[in-house]
Amino acid sequence: MKRRLVSVLLLAALLFGCAGQSAPQNTETVPPEPEGTPIVEAVPLQTPVDITVDAATPTPHTPPPPPTPTPSPTPEPPLYGITIGIDPGHQARPNFGTEPVAPDSDEQKVKCSSGTIGIASDVPEYQVNLDVALKLAALLEADGATVILTRTVNDVNLSNRERAEIMNEHEVDLAIRLHCNGADDTGIRGAFMLVPTREHTQSFAENVRAAQEIIDAYCAATGLGLRKNAAILYRDDQTGFNWCKRPIICIEMGHLSNETEDLLLTNAAFQDKMAFGIYMGIIGYFHPEKTD
Repeated sequence: MKRRLVSVLLLAALLFGCAGQSAPQNTETVPPEPEGTPIVEAVPLQTPVDITVDAATPTPHTPPPPPTPTPSPTPEPPLYGITIGIDPGHQARPNFGTEPVAPDSDEQKVKCSSGTIGIASDVPEYQVNLDVALKLAALLEADGATVILTRTVNDVNLSNRERAEIMNEHEVDLAIRLHCNGADDTGIRGAFMLVPTREHTQSFAENVRAAQEIIDAYCAATGLGLRKNAAILYRDDQTGFNWCKRPIICIEMGHLSNETEDLLLTNAAFQDKMAFGIYMGIIGYFHPEKTD
């Protein structure tokens, strides 16, 4: 009887286990951690150290800059360092007072007159002289010269002695007096030069050479001829000469007493030629090689 009961119970257990489990489950049994195993916490990683060995960076080869060319020196103007004195003859108001004609002379002479006047134009000589002087000064200064003008206006009171002393004071390398001539004979025409006589100058040879250079260049530039038999005249009665200790000459630029020349000498465009001719003569005096 006991054996039959055990058999029934075993059979029932088998039947119950097959009905309650439709499929076997795949489970793993995780073994417990052994006692005493330390718990290791995660340590954050540090920034990695760059252990790359820097190779020496080669310096690129830069070719040296080309040498800076040395600029050619700028040539100095032809009249650089030269001082030219210009005395436009006469003035608007004459001074009839007198002064010694020379330092060692008892002879007295009128200090300054107004000069002559154009026979056809009625233009006074002092105006023509000043017009040409200002044009000449501009040409000389453009070529590097220092220019000393005894006057720049007509309304002055300067004696001929004072004009000469201005040249001495500034130690000019060349003084040139600008004049126009007047003659009773209206047929006389032409330009000419005045030069102090040997006994009244320390620069006789220089004066003669300057006079020749200037009159030649002046006539070439203007087309005016030389006054007959009077290209260069030597004078001992010129106060403006006798008181001057520097090289000095005077140009009589033409005759205002001749109608043809009067109308030329008082013409502004022709005065440009007059100034240019005198300028070229001065260049020829200081630099004869430039006019050969």
